[in-house]
Amino acid sequence: MLLSKYVQDIRGVVNTEITNKFASHLGTLIGNYLGQGQNVLVGRDSHTPSQMIKRSLTTGLMSAGINVIDFGIVPIPVIHFSLDSYDTNIMITISRSHLRPEDIDIKIFSDQEIPLEQRHTEKVFWNQIGDLKYVHNYYDYYLKGILKLAPINLIKDKRFLLVLDCAEGLETPFASQIFNELSNTILIGCKSDQSDFVHPEPNPRRISLVSELTTSIGGDMGIILDNDQDMVVFIDEKGNMVRDQTILGIFSKYSLEENPGGTIVSSVVVSKALEEIVSQGKGKLIKTSVNQVLNGVTDHDAVFGGDEPGMYVFPEFQMCFDAIFSVVKMLEILAKKNTTLSNLAAEISEYNRTVFTIDCENEKKPQIIEIFLNNFESQYEINTIDGIRVDLNDSLILIRPSRFEPLIRVYIESKSSEKLQKLTKSVKSMIEAV
Repeated sequence: MLLSKYVQDIRGVVNTEITNKFASHLGTLIGNYLGQGQNVLVGRDSHTPSQMIKRSLTTGLMSAGINVIDFGIVPIPVIHFSLDSYDTNIMITISRSHLRPEDIDIKIFSDQEIPLEQRHTEKVFWNQIGDLKYVHNYYDYYLKGILKLAPINLIKDKRFLLVLDCAEGLETPFASQIFNELSNTILIGCKSDQSDFVHPEPNPRRISLVSELTTSIGGDMGIILDNDQDMVVFIDEKGNMVRDQTILGIFSKYSLEENPGGTIVSSVVVSKALEEIVSQGKGKLIKTSVNQVLNGVTDHDAVFGGDEPGMYVFPEFQMCFDAIFSVVKMLEILAKKNTTLSNLAAEISEYNRTVFTIDCENEKKPQIIEIFLNNFESQYEINTIDGIRVDLNDSLILIRPSRFEPLIRVYIESKSSEKLQKLTKSVKSMIEAV
């Protein structure tokens, strides 16, 4: 199994910052680093800009003598699952950004970090250009992998009814084909018109639609997937969206029951509630920076890993955030415990939590981190692996400077709602005073 320790993310405005020329040059740059004759898997989401950029990237790879295996429109976890079958340790996906409709995301998955600084590239001779092959049988391969690992008969016997939001520009979403093998799945929001931007995050409209349909038909669970299908939002049978940190708790608790004393990996964003769950399960919790959870799972031989927003990795299946398998795993837990998602959620303690951003010039970010370090270092547990996290007795403060924008992300959590309000006011004052 490939251990995708590195996920390099290149994001920008399509046709302005990420142009065809840029994508082609990037492909050649990657190809030069890998060396002639290597295989690279490529895939994309269903949106037209992704198709255009993928074609340019592909030509760049081929011009460096790289053999390209093109999966076409494919979820990230599905193409990742096929890596071993094609004697390669690298895949590249292109999709529309989760944040803005004009942005494109190029993600490079590999077992090594590829230097991407701008430099001169070399193209091979005409008779050494890489091959281009198309893949069409990836569905069966991925499905067989799931059926081999999950308790299929137990899940089927429960006759679960799911509601799947498939607002991803596909008439028949790939995920629904998988879920229909295990349960009855009702689709909502499917359409072929891609002109309107449907935000992949769980906005109120999408949550409301899935929630209403789930409760009205007596569904067991509602599901919202993003366009890459490495992110998932769960809605319980009562129509309530279950918080990401609660889902992390459910999966961690179950993983430690199956693997006593195991290691759980999440980022510094993780709730203090998960620390309690892991401690009760006699496990070990590793906190990484936000973009290093997969690394942490690999390096620490973890039994489970996850992070906000709705991204979970199950190493027994593959080392990749996999929304589809996460749903299957949740069905497994519900079936084995003969319970409901709302009951599982009720077993997980929830802290009061607020998340907000504050505009901040890039040159001021180090100064703000230093201020919080000086104020709390002598009294409390400090983690500076990604911004600064301060663990108070029953609360936490996390200050994370954005990598891409002139702002700071702030996470504050407390058992007491009154203390949460006081901490929020105090933290805002400290930052805005800089």
